Amino acid sequence: MSETLAIASGKGGVGKTTISVNLALTHSNLNKCLLLDADMGMANAHILLGINPKTSVRDVIEGNISLEKAIVKGPNNIQFLSGGSGITELLSVDETKKFNFIRSFESLSNKVDNLYVDVSAGADEMALNMISASDKLLIVLVNEPTSFMDAFTLIKVCNLELKFKEFCIVTNMVSSEHHGKLVFEKFKEIVTKFYDVNLNHIGSLLNMKEIKNSVLKKQPIVLNKQNKNIISLFNRLLNNVNNASKNTHNGIKFFNNSIK
Repeated sequence: MSETLAIASGKGGVGKTTISVNLALTHSNLNKCLLLDADMGMANAHILLGINPKTSVRDVIEGNISLEKAIVKGPNNIQFLSGGSGITELLSVDETKKFNFIRSFESLSNKVDNLYVDVSAGADEMALNMISASDKLLIVLVNEPTSFMDAFTLIKVCNLELKFKEFCIVTNMVSSEHHGKLVFEKFKEIVTKFYDVNLNHIGSLLNMKEIKNSVLKKQPIVLNKQNKNIISLFNRLLNNVNNASKNTHNGIKFFNNSIK
């Protein structure tokens, strides 16, 4: 079965796309993976991958090209669909086109094992559509009041509107694994006081200069084999995500749970 993970955040600037790219590249060593940059208007996953596709989500949604032809190959044999750049009009694309776009992924069910969706920050309609169509949701959290507040709001909306109950959390830019765990526990205590949801801490990413430098160099950190500790960390994050529970609902999904 093809499985979809949406990576989201309550606010921008928390490392969501960096985590999306490196996690997808880590998984592409094992399975046939597709990374969809669905961060409409702020799409920059292609920059981190060091590629410049000529096709984007817009071409597919507008019917100018098929989904399969819009996908390009990136490092580690990852398949990639660019969100373009600054395409803010896609935020208000009509429902029919949006849902047809999501349904079109069923045609790839025999060619893609895992779909990673880099969702726009916040809880706008497009972000919720992408999250709703996914099996699992990973939320990136940093130790800031605004990140807590906005991630809380995102979980609230996903729980009340989408009926999601399972949430993976990764704490980013922390000083240590212990610090990341404390940040998560503090956030979990706040959320579960109000909502009946399950929060699963899949791990932490430290505030490391190597990760910052990789972004500046447009070279994903996991592609540098000298960064063994970071590669090992992303493998642990991946393993924990793979073991996390799915959300089940009857809405439109990227893949109709097709058995290969």
